[in-house]
Amino acid sequence: MFKLNVDGAADLETGARGVGVIVRDSFGNLVGAIAMRAPSRISVLAVELFALKTGISFALDASWVPLVVESDSLMAVNMVNSVEDCLAPEGGLVEGVRRLLASHVPVTVSHVSRHANKAAHRIARFSLRDQSLSCWLDGGPLWLMDAVYDDRPESNGFG
Repeated sequence: MFKLNVDGAADLETGARGVGVIVRDSFGNLVGAIAMRAPSRISVLAVELFALKTGISFALDASWVPLVVESDSLMAVNMVNSVEDCLAPEGGLVEGVRRLLASHVPVTVSHVSRHANKAAHRIARFSLRDQSLSCWLDGGPLWLMDAVYDDRPESNGFG
């Protein structure tokens, strides 16, 4: 079992947008993480949906299944879990996430509090400062590993 946490971030001064993605195994160990820029000047909701799409693609491409996906954006989670057609401006992103979910089972998407999404949030904030794509496998910089350690299964109930 693998757990994927995603988050989006926005710098309202510069217009920069970024996403943070982290995948952990059932023991809470880091197996992979991505920090990358999202298209600028898109809505905050679109950034959260872009983070979901990016994270799910990353995990599924690496065959990290079964997969539990968590986001602190309740609206994004509700949109991708809905059976209704999405007529919102972000509908294309919603449908992209739904296609990914439909092509692989078992994958579940659920909402978590920001407190339970700290590592993904730190990565998303990092992406605003670094314009390149950053990818870590089985380890990472100290600031990331500190966040992973803080989110160990014994403190968050995963595992």
